[in-house]
Amino acid sequence: MTQTSTDQISSLIVNGRARVELLGEGLLKDIDAKSAGSFPVKDGQPIVCNHPVFVYGHLSIYPQMVMQMFKGDPSIAAVPESYNDLFMHGVDCQNDPDNTIYPSLDEIVGNYKKAYAALIEFAKTLDDDFLSQEIEGNDGFKDAFGTNGVMLMFLLHNHPMFHFGQVSTWRRAIGLGSAM
Repeated sequence: MTQTSTDQISSLIVNGRARVELLGEGLLKDIDAKSAGSFPVKDGQPIVCNHPVFVYGHLSIYPQMVMQMFKGDPSIAAVPESYNDLFMHGVDCQNDPDNTIYPSLDEIVGNYKKAYAALIEFAKTLDDDFLSQEIEGNDGFKDAFGTNGVMLMFLLHNHPMFHFGQVSTWRRAIGLGSAM
């Protein structure tokens, strides 16, 4: 699909994603990578919540899925296969103070950035006709989003922002304060 001047949907989605990226980067500021997989502690008890390692790992698995659903090359957004077992929807975030459960924050963030960069470049090629079509082959996504464009918007904007809110709360709970 070649983008033309009448293909506005992908431009709106991609251009809005730039702000999401800035917020995601800002949340990583001042995080000690060795503690990024740990739950905050209050009064000697862990606060069970999604930590940065889990959030960025979880987000990193979705670009490949979208690429596959949209008939793109999912390999350009691929992350290690082990990420599915660790970060898939429905998998609980684990406290990892010894850094033995999850890959390092640096590895995860690198894969997150690579996967989203690939998806964003692919999204630029999608025309309005395709983005306006009903989702095919996945009733869960079809029921939730209806069209390809709405699903792409959710996965590039809403979904990350929801999880970035979790990182923001984690930051405050460990005493880092606001990243903005």
